[in-house]
This record gives sequence, structure tokens and C-alpha cells, in this order.
Amino acid sequence: MISIAGLIGGVMGIYLGWLNYRLLLGFMEAAINKGKERNPAEKGWVELAEPTIRKVIFTLTIIGIPIIGYLAGASIAP
Repeated sequence: MISIAGLIGGVMGIYLGWLNYRLLLGFMEAAINKGKERNPAEKGWVELAEPTIRKVIFTLTIIGIPIIGYLAGASIAP
């Protein structure tokens, strides 16, 4: 059965995951821009791995944190 507390935890997890996602993408873009300022001709490892890093960040924040929020909410108020 779906618990109301679990749903509230999931919604809070989606919001916190979205905030985390935007923050981490901002850090990644700043690292890429900093590398480009140092040496515009050379690509750094962050720039080369950007698509994979974006997928991992999305999976962990937008999908993982709401699941943890749901489970936490459901365990607090069964």
C-alpha cells in the first residue's frame, strides 16, 4: 500500500534532487569553462566525460533521491 508520508517524502526528494542536479551541473560547467580558459586547444577529462557524468548525475539525483525520500517517509509513518 502507498503511504501518504512516503509520497510526501518522494515529492520532497524530487525537489531536493532537482536542486542538487542543477547545482552539480553548474559545478561541472564551471570546471569545463575553467579548463578552457587555461588551455583552449586541449580538452580536459571533465569535458571528455561530460555526457557520462550528466547521465550519472541525473540518475543519482532525479531518480535516486526521490526513492530515498519515499522510503524514509514510509518508514517514519507506516
